Amino acid sequence: MVFALLCHSLGLLVYGWLLFPVIIQMAARRGANEGPRPPDSVKPPKVDIVIAAHNEADHIADRVRNIVALDYPQDRIRVLIGVDGSDDDTAACARSVADEHDHIHVEDFLVRRGKVPVLKDLVAQCEAPLIVFSDANTMFKKDALNHLLRPMQASPSLGGVCGMLVLGREDVPETDRDTEEGFYWGWETGLKVSESRLDSCLGANGAIFVIRRELFWDDIPENTIVDDFVIGMKVREQGARFIFEPKAIAFEALPELADEWARRVRIGAGDFQALGFCSRCLHPSFGWFALSFWSHKVLRWVTPLLGIVATLCALALMNASEAAPRLLSWLVLAAVGLALVVALIGRLMARCESPLARLPRLGWHFMSMQLALLVGFVRFCRGNLGGQWKRTPRPQAQ
Repeated sequence: MVFALLCHSLGLLVYGWLLFPVIIQMAARRGANEGPRPPDSVKPPKVDIVIAAHNEADHIADRVRNIVALDYPQDRIRVLIGVDGSDDDTAACARSVADEHDHIHVEDFLVRRGKVPVLKDLVAQCEAPLIVFSDANTMFKKDALNHLLRPMQASPSLGGVCGMLVLGREDVPETDRDTEEGFYWGWETGLKVSESRLDSCLGANGAIFVIRRELFWDDIPENTIVDDFVIGMKVREQGARFIFEPKAIAFEALPELADEWARRVRIGAGDFQALGFCSRCLHPSFGWFALSFWSHKVLRWVTPLLGIVATLCALALMNASEAAPRLLSWLVLAAVGLALVVALIGRLMARCESPLARLPRLGWHFMSMQLALLVGFVRFCRGNLGGQWKRTPRPQAQ
């Protein structure tokens, strides 16, 4: 039984991280499912942009200016900014720019409640049929809104579109964004493109996505942590596609790992919370979407647990009487030891820019993500998850 458990754990890890990406990309090449595009002469649709902000005094004014400077008719845009009980000058900074534009409105909620209650209040005020969600520290590329909304305009049955988040500044060359997090995001983008072509992408990225007003989940719990993921998944749960548009680009500065740790742990807890909210999408009736959810998300989220199970099983089989279990156990323990050594070297070489440090740094990045997931799982099991968030310090993304 221990040997079978070891084999199953290893099999799930290999499938989730190696086989599934190959399967989904091969299937996407054979069965692309891309929607039509409207003619350029069609009038751009009206849209409401909602942004929840907490202690974003350093970014919010530039964020508003960024929206005003978009290559999109301002008379077709309405911006709603909700300030969630900030103890800095976020509201005043937002109004310093918003007061010059009638279509930009700032709601200053004096009592801090969390992001989801603010979003629900803002969505209740929305008048346009399309709602764009974004963050206060995000910057849109000038044509981002055009690319984001064009598929929605072309296909009335389409439920939503998620844009692409680029970690870095728009004025920084692509090679300068060549970080471990950037590598991971690039790999994730490839999977999103494939999943979107076959059915829908898994959830949204809070930096840039749009949905139809009637598909917003009004009953989303106020303590939801990964609200963007849940909102996007609920669009697909209601029977509408939610696709990925890589031409709709938003930029966001990459924080230091020390500042990123708490956010990753919080998101890890939110992932397991979201699994309960979105469990209907795991049903086989959702086809490729359900398979992607199981393979791309659920197996990723339980990777640290599977790793622990495999390691414990390998320790138990070290002195097994049969050769096959004993050999596999030693191979697993050797792989675990090597991974830990590589990760430790990567941590020590975190500031090293040598090409030789790239692999160890990737190893450290991967292991730190798994550790954050594990801590997040423990936090989820303890319960009492809150919807309030502490902003992650970031430099300007513009």
